[in-house]
Amino acid sequence: MKPIFWSLLLCSQLLSAQAFDFGGGATVSVGLQDEWGVNMRAQYHQESDWSYLTAYNLFFRRDVTTQNTETFSEFGASINYKLLSIDQITILGGLGYTLNNFEMRKNHPDTSNNLFFQTGDFNHGAELKFIGFLPLGESFRLFAEFNLKSFGRRYDSFTFGLVYRIQASGT
Repeated sequence: MKPIFWSLLLCSQLLSAQAFDFGGGATVSVGLQDEWGVNMRAQYHQESDWSYLTAYNLFFRRDVTTQNTETFSEFGASINYKLLSIDQITILGGLGYTLNNFEMRKNHPDTSNNLFFQTGDFNHGAELKFIGFLPLGESFRLFAEFNLKSFGRRYDSFTFGLVYRIQASGT
């Protein structure tokens, strides 16, 4: 009987969505001035203060000396909790998993030595994020996000943009 109870409780929490956000924006690298990117995201909010976020970033880096543009992709998934809400501004904090396909060297001064691992061409790490939302009417919201990543300071990022919110029926 206990497994059935816990399964029903879990399903009721997952199906009691308050809102679903999707959108995009621009990303800038905090540790490297010549790197910027494009962000796409989807976020699922529950009736509680928890939300789940998935994001994809495509980074571009312009090397001025060789006149070459490098690109790499990054995918992240996180669970976030509402930290505070002031007037209409909402601040969330969260922990997540991030994966990228950048060719990292562990001996580079801006790369952490032991806080991530590599499998083939992919790097796996953790991220600590802070997200702020400001409503622009009923459905649109501005967001700003700061990510601290376990890869090292060079991979920390700031993202800003616009999301569209779909409210669940009955809320």
